[in-house]
Amino acid sequence: MTEEEKKNVVDQWKVPEETFVFKLISKILTFMTTLFVWIIMYVLNRSRFYGKEIIMKESAPYIFASNHTTIFDSGFIDCTLFLKKSLISYRYLPYHTPEYGNFYKNTLLAWYMDHVKCIPLERGKGIDQFAQKVVTQKLKEGNIVHIFPEGTRSRSGELLAGKAGVGKRIYESRVKVIPCYHEGLRNMLPVGKTIPKFGNKIRVIIGEPIYFDEYFEMENIPETWKKISDRIMTEINKLKEKLHELEA
Repeated sequence: MTEEEKKNVVDQWKVPEETFVFKLISKILTFMTTLFVWIIMYVLNRSRFYGKEIIMKESAPYIFASNHTTIFDSGFIDCTLFLKKSLISYRYLPYHTPEYGNFYKNTLLAWYMDHVKCIPLERGKGIDQFAQKVVTQKLKEGNIVHIFPEGTRSRSGELLAGKAGVGKRIYESRVKVIPCYHEGLRNMLPVGKTIPKFGNKIRVIIGEPIYFDEYFEMENIPETWKKISDRIMTEINKLKEKLHELEA
């Protein structure tokens, strides 16, 4: 597919109408994907999650914010964490924000991504592109969205600085954030690879929700958004330290 053809896919993308049939297909595809992910995470690799009970007790809406190391972080983590609670309500299946160039390469793949609740972002289009506004709307409607505050994958595995974009989404939607830190996914699916490796130790830790009431009293400007994002990354770094203590 040429770059122009890929561009047409995202140019033609519309927010799907989530009918009963759409939601049913979404749950079926998510269940099938989860079976595949479960084999990768627990049979072919050695995975352990800390704090899963937080996901079960917390109510939507919120942003699920994690560090970013592979092209499929949200799939590996969210299928494991959210499937059980999503049986209660469709809104507990998180939305995702993949880069369209990687995941909306053709009509069939775009159909699949839509049905597993993806909102395609265009790299370089900024924090006010159409898809970002859809993210804010989904949060206001009471949903969960998985966002990577760093804005890109870390090639080294080290945490990067947070971007202002996630702060703006939080400021505009007034939602809380549940932070998450993970290690090992990068070794399982290194940058540039599409087939997961096996035998890796994977650890994921989820933290208590973060509230931003004090920031909502501030002016709606980029400096405020960046402060919100920095706060998230601080909490993710604390989870990193806590994980290392648990695993010591």
